[in-house]
Amino acid sequence: MFKKIALAAALVSSAAFATWDYYPVLDGGKGSIKGGLYYDWDHEWSQSGLSLGARYSIISNFEISLQNWGYQFWGEWDCKGCIEGGDGLRDMTVGLRYQIDPMVALFLDVNLPIGNDETEHNAISHTTPPSSDEVALYFGAQFSMKVKEAPGLKFGTEGGLDWGFEHDKYERGLDLHLTGEIGYTVPNTEITPFFGLQVKYRLTNSSYEDDNQGDRGDKQVNLWIGADAFVIPNQLDIVGKLIVRSGDIGGDATGIYAGAEFFF
Repeated sequence: MFKKIALAAALVSSAAFATWDYYPVLDGGKGSIKGGLYYDWDHEWSQSGLSLGARYSIISNFEISLQNWGYQFWGEWDCKGCIEGGDGLRDMTVGLRYQIDPMVALFLDVNLPIGNDETEHNAISHTTPPSSDEVALYFGAQFSMKVKEAPGLKFGTEGGLDWGFEHDKYERGLDLHLTGEIGYTVPNTEITPFFGLQVKYRLTNSSYEDDNQGDRGDKQVNLWIGADAFVIPNQLDIVGKLIVRSGDIGGDATGIYAGAEFFF
């Protein structure tokens, strides 16, 4: 049972990186909505779905957001005798970001397990439900800036703690996330290639029925590369990226994402 719970939580979380992005919040009274399709796979396992989000700066320097909600089309292993499933509504993240100066922001994300967690489990079921069934907090700080010496170049960094609350007799260990992304807008275009790296490190042991699972020190590395382009300047941005992850937290997988963001 413990392995099923841990695996389901890891695979669901692989579709998102938390926080809206690694750059300053929008000006007061500004907002955006976004949506995109994701597909992740590794050997016989795959998952695919629609991810939606919206954000709005209700006052200068303070942004609220709804992230990672949507619908998962499937999440399962392709094997003989496997029961189909792993579809339904996804969990939702409620995010807060406050820009304490032009380069530094504080953030808090709360994962709400409102998605479908009723996928059938039995001896021949290898499906992955779209909900982790876990309330979790992710909080920390971001630093970002544009490089004056290289017009068009920008980077953002983030450090945070991911704390999952106990559910189904399972409590995930506390994870440290360290993330960085760099982007460069090609001169005289609206195209920005970008590259990112995230490292996760488990600071404390997970537990199931109060027994330590011995996973303290587990790691995961996420790499992504992609590009975005404003097809309507400052209003409609399209994005695509390739994501590769490897490690003990969540295992190995490759993913692709394609979507759009509309600013208002």
